[in-house]
Amino acid sequence: MQWREAGPDLTKEAPMHRTTVSCPRVLGFALTTLGIGVGVGACSTSDAEDAIAGCNGLDTTVQAEASLRAYSQATANLRDRALEVEAKFAAVCNAMNAELGLDTSNETAQAACAVLRARVDEAARAGVSVGVEITFECRADVSARAECEAECNVAAECDIEANCRGGEVVVECAGECSGRCDVTAPEVECTGVCEGTCSGVVDVECSGICEGSCDAPEFEGTCDVGCSAGFSGSCEGTCEGTCDGDSVSGGCLGLCEGSCEGRATGSCQAACEGEFSGGRCEGQCTGSCSASAGIDCDGTCQGTCVYSEGSAECHGSCHGECDAEVSPPVCEGQLDCEGSAECSSSCEAQASAKVDCPPPTASVVVIGDVELQQALSAHIQAWGEAVNLTIALHEPIVEVASKTLAAFEAVGEVGVAGASCFASSLSAAVQAEASISVSVEASASLSAEAG
Repeated sequence: MQWREAGPDLTKEAPMHRTTVSCPRVLGFALTTLGIGVGVGACSTSDAEDAIAGCNGLDTTVQAEASLRAYSQATANLRDRALEVEAKFAAVCNAMNAELGLDTSNETAQAACAVLRARVDEAARAGVSVGVEITFECRADVSARAECEAECNVAAECDIEANCRGGEVVVECAGECSGRCDVTAPEVECTGVCEGTCSGVVDVECSGICEGSCDAPEFEGTCDVGCSAGFSGSCEGTCEGTCDGDSVSGGCLGLCEGSCEGRATGSCQAACEGEFSGGRCEGQCTGSCSASAGIDCDGTCQGTCVYSEGSAECHGSCHGECDAEVSPPVCEGQLDCEGSAECSSSCEAQASAKVDCPPPTASVVVIGDVELQQALSAHIQAWGEAVNLTIALHEPIVEVASKTLAAFEAVGEVGVAGASCFASSLSAAVQAEASISVSVEASASLSAEAG
């Protein structure tokens, strides 16, 4: 997944609102509807953790209670990851603020990123453009989902391969795979298609983010030796042409148009004769190339390496038969077995909480503001990591927060213990939704508004 121009604005792609619901209100509503009394008092994260721990007493040999137990674990895990990504945004926004000489005293993501957003908006009103591109390649933990479903579907007696609808059956494999094999790791030697960043390659047709050299006749990004003709952007050196509309032959801290001798970030109508970075190469790239659509790779892949069918050795997710399975099979579509739907949903959420996001490739191009370009570039990798986690987590969090007790009662009797477990789990889901909405708002901080 990639974004251009104003950068990733998840508030437009996946509208979310910050839900402000107190724990006592959630617990009180859920329990009193079942005639269960509940005291009202302060409810903190630790209160919710204690309440979720109470779900451990459910009878997991009963399908409905096993489903609730899986749901409670999913909500707790997702809440923890949501708080983690919120903290990441607070850290990276403060790091960028420090580079810009702005206030770094704010401890929350909401406040810290608001400071950064104000600086970006100010630049936009002055005519500065900010373009961000981030590769997205996150995958839920197949093993975690398989382990959860094995425990949860105790009463379903479900043949997964026979009842998987609208998706493939996948298994974690450590042997020969009859189908496609996907290997996701921080780094993996890859001779296949890399969905992420392929490094150590020579003369690859990139059409993605290139770090190294690029033989394209023009570029958009950063060239360390400058641009000889048709340049528009930020020049960290000598600008020949105009600076913010005035004729210049020397340094320029604004928008340089003409040519740049030195580090040039922007668009250029000539080839980059030096090291290219932070942009797209529509030609042969030597070094590393990153693209979500996949790149034929014979090198090191940061992301997911997809091997063709019939892989002799598969140490990853096998879409087919594996002669050395290391986890039970998982249905990537809808598991059509009585009583299994809620288990599968909760287990998928658990797997999402353990999402694997290899380091993304992230680039930023600021035209007309050298200081902003330098500050954002210094921390754009950490920014990309926080954005990726936000994208990966927000949908499963919204889904668990929308659950109702009736969905579990449709599976079977839940009793007073089950109702209490659901109420406390829902409060954790609400906390997760509130937290991830902060990250969604923070992710829009580099989306400039010219006003």
